[in-house]
Amino acid sequence: MISIALTGLATAGCGTGGARPPGLKGEPAAVGADLSSFYGQKAVWRPCPAHEVPAGAPERARFECATVRVPLDYGRPAGRSIDVAVNRLPARDKDKRIGSLLTNPGGPGGSGLAFVYASAADFSPEVRARYDIVGMDPRGIGKSSPVRCLSEQEGARLAKEAGEDVGMWARGFAQACAARSGRLLPFVGTDNTARDLDVVRAVLGDEKLTYYGLSYGTLLGQYYAQQFPGTTGRMVLDSVVDPTVWPNDTAAEAAAFDTALGVFVQTCLDGPDCPMGSGRAAVTKKIDDLITRLNKQAATAGDGTPVTGQDLSNGLNQTLFSEEAWPLVHKALGSAFQGDTKPLVSYLHPDGTRAGEETNGTFDAAGGLAVRCLHLRADQRTPGSVREMAAEVDKAAPVFGTTLIAGRYACTDWPAKPLPTAGRALKAEGAPEILLVQNSFDAATPAQWARSVEGQLDRARLITNASGGHGFYTKGPCTRKVVDEHLLNGTLPARGTTCHDRAPAIG
Repeated sequence: MISIALTGLATAGCGTGGARPPGLKGEPAAVGADLSSFYGQKAVWRPCPAHEVPAGAPERARFECATVRVPLDYGRPAGRSIDVAVNRLPARDKDKRIGSLLTNPGGPGGSGLAFVYASAADFSPEVRARYDIVGMDPRGIGKSSPVRCLSEQEGARLAKEAGEDVGMWARGFAQACAARSGRLLPFVGTDNTARDLDVVRAVLGDEKLTYYGLSYGTLLGQYYAQQFPGTTGRMVLDSVVDPTVWPNDTAAEAAAFDTALGVFVQTCLDGPDCPMGSGRAAVTKKIDDLITRLNKQAATAGDGTPVTGQDLSNGLNQTLFSEEAWPLVHKALGSAFQGDTKPLVSYLHPDGTRAGEETNGTFDAAGGLAVRCLHLRADQRTPGSVREMAAEVDKAAPVFGTTLIAGRYACTDWPAKPLPTAGRALKAEGAPEILLVQNSFDAATPAQWARSVEGQLDRARLITNASGGHGFYTKGPCTRKVVDEHLLNGTLPARGTTCHDRAPAIG
């Protein structure tokens, strides 16, 4: 059964609607008009507002912010324009500065600004010394002309009214999105965000784009290299998305999460005195039973908030992204199996928030769904096709199926047409060789996606790391060296290179 009030989607604002809503002007047109006023603009850099920079951000006083003007429709640049928000942490060594390293954290819906604030320190000292680390909120996301659909209160009310009627829920979202963001929806696609990246590249004064993209950010990188091979520079795509299957192949994602759950369990069993018990099948059944039990009778957080089995499923989904947290969760689950759910509730509901719940604006669910829906062909958006996929997902990964399929229902009859490139391979002919890096047991982006993209791109090299978790670069010394040497020197390791780094555990 599909719950329609899952993982923040009740406030995301994607949906349905049979009629074409007012204000939709058609698909993003191809570049072909005079864009010189956009490419020739000068950004005005100022210190980033103190309230926007997290207190724990490294070198927080050095961050600079600006806005860059881009056309809403690149085929009609004389028409409406929008602003995209950018920030940067300037290179420490101006004498040895290489240029700008543009980044994207994925999603879609991830804030590029928040990523740089929080993660600039994750780049090696050598990279930080020689590059300005640059973030950009993609169009429709965060501070860059965000898609607006429903407030949190409106979303909760709609979910309550709809109950299990997915069609009612989806239609309500469609109407709200069309009413509040109708003119924007056709133009928030990855193709246009890649065009924005090229304008930002020029405004920054870089002849070539040096780029690090994570997860969905790898798809954005592929689109950029496809559209602008001549200005593609050193490009690292970490945790690779396959454009020929994403976001339609939810069953493959579910299977990858199921595999990762098995690795999560086996990692505990392989250690001394696994607190979850013994036997992989037995432990997995305990997890299933606990989810069922919590759905029937929720545990209670310290502030009185109920913590359900769906919360546990969502929390495990997020946990599989980060191996560092696994020992902590092993212990919490072991206690829960023995009847003490307090450690688990504390993990799932820390400081009044649910595990995986964004509380600082770093993820824009409405904008992310608007981008995602454009990558589904029309035949993949019908309620029937989603029901068929839901059956496959439930079979492939019953623990995570409900969480993963919810977003697909949001895209049924989405009121902006699919991208012409939806579901197509990207070759990026003429671009330099692109570095693809991938953890072998990544739950969010299956390793077969990376292998597929290596074959699709005209010139690409895949390097793997024998690890779970989402995100290759920060796993350890081997993974760092692979990425750093490409960014700093333009070099690539030998084909078939495999790292064996595992991030240190917490808890």
